[in-house]
Amino acid sequence: MRVRPPAAAALLTLALTATGCSTVVVGVASPAGGVRTDATDADLTVHLAEEGDETDRIARNALADVLSYWDATYPEVFGGPFGPVDGGFWSIDPAETDPADLPEGPCFSDDVEDLADNAYYCPDEDLVVYDRAWMTGLAEDYGPFVVAEIVAHEIAHAVQAHAGLEDPSIVAETQAECFAGAWTQWVVRGESAHFAVRAEQLDPYLLGYVYFGDEVGSSPDAEDAHGSVFDQLSAFQEGYADGPAACAAFDSSRLYTEEEFDGDEAATGGDLPYEEVVANTDDLLTAFWDQALTRGFPGTDPLGGVLDAPELRAADGAGAVCGGTGDERDLQYCPGDDSVRYDGGDLVKPAYVEVGDFAVPTLLGLPYAMAVREQRGLSVDDAAAVTASVCATGWLVREVHRGAVDGLDVEISPGDVDEAAVVLLRYATEPAVVPVARLSGFELVDDFRRGFVDGGVACGF
Repeated sequence: MRVRPPAAAALLTLALTATGCSTVVVGVASPAGGVRTDATDADLTVHLAEEGDETDRIARNALADVLSYWDATYPEVFGGPFGPVDGGFWSIDPAETDPADLPEGPCFSDDVEDLADNAYYCPDEDLVVYDRAWMTGLAEDYGPFVVAEIVAHEIAHAVQAHAGLEDPSIVAETQAECFAGAWTQWVVRGESAHFAVRAEQLDPYLLGYVYFGDEVGSSPDAEDAHGSVFDQLSAFQEGYADGPAACAAFDSSRLYTEEEFDGDEAATGGDLPYEEVVANTDDLLTAFWDQALTRGFPGTDPLGGVLDAPELRAADGAGAVCGGTGDERDLQYCPGDDSVRYDGGDLVKPAYVEVGDFAVPTLLGLPYAMAVREQRGLSVDDAAAVTASVCATGWLVREVHRGAVDGLDVEISPGDVDEAAVVLLRYATEPAVVPVARLSGFELVDDFRRGFVDGGVACGF
């Protein structure tokens, strides 16, 4: 969140970097499974794979399954056969691989360390290379299915090359993530020979594998741009929800949230002070909902009615408890006195510190949307209310992102939309935050994505 010029402040607590298709992952992981124990290992050659290495085994099985998926899917999307990946698949370990064992050519380096901490598709020779030591570390932190997701992303680049797609880097990388999401839906449907996962088990991968986003403040026009965390995350979920044909339609007209820092933001690299963020959040939520009800936004008619703005009320350390309910809550809308109560000490300020300043309007926007639903005679205590409120928070971010909310003293800064998604994944799944629906982070972020992409028409207000 930035104050409009001349004063400005950037936000960046999550530092995400990418080289090629590598990633540095932050946050506390929850290991997950995803590997079938009743499957026969694939008979597929991975050059220089280490006999008995578990990561190589998982990667080999993932390659076989992803190739099987594209053998069936590619003709439906692009016409004609997918064909073999002629250069094959290569496993390296910088500590063990002898450079003399690598073929000469543009896809390899004489120094194996140049290939470290990475997985990549090389179109010059139609081959995939991965660092098995790096992927072993990711699997230990995030579960073995992250290996399969990395493979799905890299084979997606092979799909692009075989189809003759030539787009700017940010389009190609988000499209590859979209294709990986489409493959994941195939796995969830039970069609994979070697992997099995449920949608609610995908949260660790959204916090792990999907973090191929560029460092906050990067240029979307850079030759190696991958997009922001939200750009990558929303692309993955679009593929999961809408399938590979939707991914094939990606082009430069797609809405991307990656944005360069301005001069002040690059110098400070920090958040607005917490107290200022809370005050700005009250103004932001009131301005957005007043306009949504009375004037609407470009392309969106007003909902109708007049906003009776609820009071934001902090309850530091004591829980955001409505009078007489006895609930243990950190975030709640209280219809009795039309207040939005939040636990600053246990929820909102820790989220601000860990995730960034836009965690604050994202979290407080959920019960605020409940207040609007109450005023409109809609439910506030069921799963539909939660889904609609999360979607409306995405809608709010959409309108602020495109500068459509009148009279604001703040605006989106690079990384804000990422923080909104991350705080939903990290915090909103807790019963004290969103107790009614018990939705997974994956589901919550998808609701947010629909609001951000489609606006209020997706949110049921």
